Amino acid sequence: MVNYDKYRKAGKILREVKKDTREEIEPGKNLFQLAEYVENRIREKGGKPAFPCNISLNEIAAHYTPKQDDENDIPEDALVTIDIGVHIDGYIADSAFTVGTEKDQDLIKATKSALEKAIKLVKEQGAGISVKKISETIEKEIHEHGYKPVANLTGHGLNRWKTHVDPTIPNISSPTKAKLDKGQVIAIEPFASAGSGRVNESGSPEIYSLAKQKANVRDRRSRKLLEHIKQNYKTLPFAKRWLSDFKRLDYSLKQLRKKNLLNTYSPLKDRSNGRVSQKEHTMIIKEKTCEVIT
Repeated sequence: MVNYDKYRKAGKILREVKKDTREEIEPGKNLFQLAEYVENRIREKGGKPAFPCNISLNEIAAHYTPKQDDENDIPEDALVTIDIGVHIDGYIADSAFTVGTEKDQDLIKATKSALEKAIKLVKEQGAGISVKKISETIEKEIHEHGYKPVANLTGHGLNRWKTHVDPTIPNISSPTKAKLDKGQVIAIEPFASAGSGRVNESGSPEIYSLAKQKANVRDRRSRKLLEHIKQNYKTLPFAKRWLSDFKRLDYSLKQLRKKNLLNTYSPLKDRSNGRVSQKEHTMIIKEKTCEVIT
């Protein structure tokens, strides 16, 4: 049985952490310190990070989390997107927002407005609404603001211990026949691009997740790392910097990747280096409406 109260508790913590985090974002702020702040606030409030805090700057759309003791700071005039996940006993809330200077306000408004209209649609119709209708609404709204929806990034369902499950909710119109079902927990997340509207992987991954449970791992340190991952994160994404106490960490991660035990998530960047904004909320689908929990 799904424990919706735990979803709601995760959402409440996330709302509070988002509010706190907004006050921390400023030029010169160290990215490692900001990510640590977000994740520690989640723990202080009684939750756990559902995935590493993503801090995406300018043309980076997703999957960037700082390295251990990362020396990079938020530059002047940066567009900053923060994507945060909180879980309570595996029940996940997921939300993101973008902040920037005056020159980026239209781009930020594009995703904010697209998400608002998508949520309004789901609230008015509830279970049974077609995913295609949601996607068309997002695409139309972003285009009307003069930008491109990011075609190869999508919203998604959430299950216990799983951050991405069906239904996939594209940000562009698609031929899907999927409809939302009562009781589903979903995250709708429009991305708007001032560039190409498509993203590619760029750079080395700092985020991983467990791909499968079993394999013959001979190296003792690698086996110990695998057991730590299973016990602490299960199938949720985790940051390499969370494992900094492990000796020969790079070697152990390489061994686990060779056995196809780990998924990797490299940063995703707009193909033409256009700036990208994001806005995301998690909601519970009800018979005739939805409940936004973040």
